[in-house]
Amino acid sequence: MSTLLLTALACLAPQAPAAPAQAWTAREAEHLLNRAGFGASTAEVQRWVEAGQEALVEHLLASKGPELAWEYEARMPDFESVRSMDQQQRVRVVQQVRQQMSREAIDYVAEWLEGMVRGEDPLRDRMRLFWHGLFTSAQATVKRGDYMIRQAELIDEHALGNYGVLLRAMLEDPAMLVYLDNISNRRRKPNENLAREVMELFSLGEGNYSEDDVREAARALTGYGVGRSATPGGSFEFTRRNHDYGRKTILGTSGRFDADGLVRILLEQEACAEWIAGRLLEWFEGSEPRPDRQAAYARLLRRSNYEVLPLLRALFMDPEFYADDCIGARVLSPVDYMVGSARRLGIRPVGEFVGVSASVLGERIFDPPNVKGWEGGMAWMNTSTLMMRGNLTGVLLGLIDLGDIGSDDEVEAMMADEGMEPSMEMASMESEGRGKGRARVAPDLVRAMRALRSGLGGRRRFTPPATQLRRTLALRKPANDEELVELALEELLAIVPPVETRAPLVAFLEAEREAEGLPEEAFLVRGGQRAEAVLRKLAHLILSLPEAQLG
Repeated sequence: MSTLLLTALACLAPQAPAAPAQAWTAREAEHLLNRAGFGASTAEVQRWVEAGQEALVEHLLASKGPELAWEYEARMPDFESVRSMDQQQRVRVVQQVRQQMSREAIDYVAEWLEGMVRGEDPLRDRMRLFWHGLFTSAQATVKRGDYMIRQAELIDEHALGNYGVLLRAMLEDPAMLVYLDNISNRRRKPNENLAREVMELFSLGEGNYSEDDVREAARALTGYGVGRSATPGGSFEFTRRNHDYGRKTILGTSGRFDADGLVRILLEQEACAEWIAGRLLEWFEGSEPRPDRQAAYARLLRRSNYEVLPLLRALFMDPEFYADDCIGARVLSPVDYMVGSARRLGIRPVGEFVGVSASVLGERIFDPPNVKGWEGGMAWMNTSTLMMRGNLTGVLLGLIDLGDIGSDDEVEAMMADEGMEPSMEMASMESEGRGKGRARVAPDLVRAMRALRSGLGGRRRFTPPATQLRRTLALRKPANDEELVELALEELLAIVPPVETRAPLVAFLEAEREAEGLPEEAFLVRGGQRAEAVLRKLAHLILSLPEAQLG
């Protein structure tokens, strides 16, 4: 059965956009709410249909702004006090503080995810995920949760701002400097890791620079490191004696460049605007853009001096963004799937549950698999993750006990069937770093499912209050089982499923309803908790369909 589901998903995978849509209907409005946010109810969609396309676009662009600064609780002891300790005491203190910092990082991500579910600032959250996947850093390597929080705050500040400003800020970000080894980049012994990724992944793309350019860019970044102070979040430190003040030639331009000069040169390259425009188009549309379209958006990005909002405004008003082959043709990431499912159901789980669930499915915020970030698309899907998505939705609906998902041995066997290493780490607080540029092993499903219980407050089963879904469907007054199934599909899916999907769902609903002794007409209103239980089972089936993995 799972092989058939994967085949169906492959057939529905993203293709290049085709002919433009001609109207502003619920279909287009929901598409924009899915891509620029994390989904919406049919009532919300209808409100924006009536308000119009431009009104919705401007609403999304009018972000609330960055969240308030995080109040750090864990603090590294100052350098002098640590140096005065013996080796054993020093290791114990540092490990304890790092664990506290990692706990804080988990709490930060949980709050972020809860905000996504509430839908407070959807486009900013969507762009924060984009930049997090572009300017990658991994907590397992950085080892400082406070560094990761500071980087997330930096991204939050500039998420809808200027790309060039964010790029420059990243060259003084403690997490980035540690992750890509620039703390060991010195005049007499340059380290090229950061310089290479700045060109290949952060600005130009492969093939648009030479090895000489990388070496010269590394010289420009010598002396850029992290201070030894115990400041929460870390502090940037420029060490003059470690910086190379000599002349450098980068991409054909010569001078005594430092980070400012390097960024200026990168932004002047046509390849830079094309790279960022292409990444943004692919992020929002789910497929690689045509070269001519990518070039057009790159010109817009350069004309706006790398301000992101003009590009997003143009994209969301672009008829090609609403093409038939674009709508509902993107495989949802684990965060998308979990957040979107909770929003469509009207359930607000704790953020840690959403975060660990996404980790089980392969997307752990603050810990991308390698410096290239997540591959996305069909790479999110295999037989085990597809089955696990349905199971986790069952947990979210209070239908599945965590112990029913599988014993540790069963999960290890499932992983072995997928060719996954049974001893994979979850990149938890005490995990060691991996080499940059190499794919780190995926999260350990066994340990992650244990952590899921922590996300449920130590319980094995989540018991949500009545879903908003029942109230929403009841207000639409379905006359019979067929109409109720049709309305439930409309509420829970971003795309219209094939006709043959409906008959089994109607038969299931009829059997469950009759088993509870509930009448077909208006049973949502009259059935109380029994009707709620039946509807949750129906929702679980729908959210386990191949079509539920697309948006």
